[in-house]
Amino acid sequence: MSTSEPGSEKNIKVQLIIEAAQNRFAIFGIEKTSMREIADDLKLSKAALYYYFPDKESLYKAVIEKEQDEFLANIYLKVSEIGDPELLLREYASIRLSYFRKLLNLSRLRLEAFSDLKPVIRETISLFKQKEKDIIVSVLEKGIMNGIFSIEDAEKTASLFLDLLKCLRIAVVNEKKSLFIEEEEYGKLLVNTIAFTDIFIKGIKIK
Repeated sequence: MSTSEPGSEKNIKVQLIIEAAQNRFAIFGIEKTSMREIADDLKLSKAALYYYFPDKESLYKAVIEKEQDEFLANIYLKVSEIGDPELLLREYASIRLSYFRKLLNLSRLRLEAFSDLKPVIRETISLFKQKEKDIIVSVLEKGIMNGIFSIEDAEKTASLFLDLLKCLRIAVVNEKKSLFIEEEEYGKLLVNTIAFTDIFIKGIKIK
């Protein structure tokens, strides 16, 4: 959704709509949220809402992009604050899991419904994956330069790290009929994520 300058009235309105949708999705999920309800929350007409977003799917995409921007801003801050590549990988894995749990819980989708929605957000997901990979590559390269990691191909190793983190998450989701992750499930997933990250780091460290 293209907007004008950051401080413009149109941009402010768009951000308010995205935040209202984000709040609704967090409580009810995308399937049980209507455009009418979002418009009512903002005291807008449904027609006015459709002027900014043609459908609920495009609005959900905007919410995802907002979540991605917030996640990446948090990670970039950690990268600037933490000098230890090992600690950075651990922090990344933990923050990433929290981010994806929030994202999945925003949708509260049935798995079959997610398949219908995925084409709408495919490009958004692809761009985000590349940004993630670039961050991990930079952390691994820093570890190589500092004599901490022994890695032949930082890009392949970064891809492997991210793919395996995804597999841990998928293992939990595939046992369910929806994408919602309960507190107990999240706790177990966090323990597994921490254990995996520890094993991964030990595998790439210079002995």
